[in-house]
Amino acid sequence: MSLRPKWQKLRRRHWVEMRDSWLFHIPRFPSVGARPDPGLEHLEPLLGIDVLKDNGRFPDVPGLRTLTLWEAVFLFHKCSHTNLAAQRLGQQGMHSWCLFNAYHSAYLGARGIMSLLGIALPNLKGSQVAIDLYPEPLKETRLPMGAPQFQEFLIVPLPPLDQRHLWEAFQRVLRMSEASCWDTRLRQELLDVSYEKITPPRNRFLYRAHYWPLNDLISDVEPPDLTGFIGTDLVEEDPGFLLRLSFDVYRLFEQLMSDLAAYSAIVEEQLKTSRFLWNSEVPDVRYYRDFLSQLHVQAESLQGT
Repeated sequence: MSLRPKWQKLRRRHWVEMRDSWLFHIPRFPSVGARPDPGLEHLEPLLGIDVLKDNGRFPDVPGLRTLTLWEAVFLFHKCSHTNLAAQRLGQQGMHSWCLFNAYHSAYLGARGIMSLLGIALPNLKGSQVAIDLYPEPLKETRLPMGAPQFQEFLIVPLPPLDQRHLWEAFQRVLRMSEASCWDTRLRQELLDVSYEKITPPRNRFLYRAHYWPLNDLISDVEPPDLTGFIGTDLVEEDPGFLLRLSFDVYRLFEQLMSDLAAYSAIVEEQLKTSRFLWNSEVPDVRYYRDFLSQLHVQAESLQGT
């Protein structure tokens, strides 16, 4: 079942406006990769809202924006770690499980991108909600001169989410967001795939006893080369669909993080010491480098036409 009526409450958003707002809410990270403390699901002012009755717009509460950004940064570290893990398995010739890990990197990255774009998905006292920190202003709203642009948030009550619903929400947020730092071709690739077709390749690993995608269950692939898996487009029928999905999502996440880091030394420290970028020159991530080279060639080809 689609949750489209719920996701339609998430309206247009402009990354530059959000980026400039985030700069006033940079967390004080105790270390690189530190866990969010306390985390949105334990933020006391949020726990005082009865989400089953009190859904709607609310004035900002202390810590909400800082913790949402902290969760976005933490999700970037998780996305980075799992993407690196997928490529390391690929280097060892374990291509099937590499794809399984690649899916989870993409899933974590999708949630992280949504957080950076102001959409958090906490579970508050047993109730699943979406929190929009950057809702479109009401037409009748008139802010005093010099007041911060964003002073309220929107709560949308949700049923329990499965991963298919997350991808539906992710595509909605991509569609409604403007970000000049993004690779527009990758954004469109992610929008062109039906959200209902993203989870089945991962689910088959777990729920079909007879399923294994490649001939590497008993022995590793030799030579362990993933280059052909990357593909040139995001096509769900391709064997390497989940790997390209993970690269597409990670790249858009990385571009948002890099743009924010250009204005914040604190965020830059988190970005440059992330598991993936810290190891960017090692053989483990040659496939992501091949992916970036492919994008560069495609961009030059489009410019030449």
